[in-house]
Amino acid sequence: MKVQLLLLLLTLVTTAFSGRGETICDMQAARDWCDRTMLHRVEGVWRYPDDQTTVLVRRSAAGDGRYDIVVVESPDTRLQPGETIGYLEATPVGTKFEMGVYRTKTGGVLRELGRCAAELNDKEDALLVKGRKLKFSLGSRWLLPSFWRLIRITLKDPLESLPKGLVRVYPPGARRQPDYL
Repeated sequence: MKVQLLLLLLTLVTTAFSGRGETICDMQAARDWCDRTMLHRVEGVWRYPDDQTTVLVRRSAAGDGRYDIVVVESPDTRLQPGETIGYLEATPVGTKFEMGVYRTKTGGVLRELGRCAAELNDKEDALLVKGRKLKFSLGSRWLLPSFWRLIRITLKDPLESLPKGLVRVYPPGARRQPDYL
């Protein structure tokens, strides 16, 4: 009985973690991987709308609690499908992650890891990315005569207020409302 229970447990564990080191090189392979894997809430296929790159977020093969960000499709020819370009690391808050993405590629090697914060939205269909911001202002009006101190010019771009991040492509989010007959 103990042997059967151990074999059943071993089968469940290998099924849950099957394909962690598998190379994913196209959208169909990424969808197939998602269909046969027990996914965590952040795992799946995501798209960067800013640069039209599609990635697969999956648990790291190292089993260190991180999630790898793997390129599935990209118009940028420097990024190869199946290449790991970054990671997500869980934090004590279940919807917030530390995100690291490589910024440059030199001689075929990804370099310059940029880190930021990422947070799942309420519907879990978007991963909002918040990077560091540096704001510098010089009060030049203090150097001008008193008349010019009255004038202030500011420019606000509505595109700057749009959130940045990733949008879930697959699997689609769970329905929140029941279907009525």
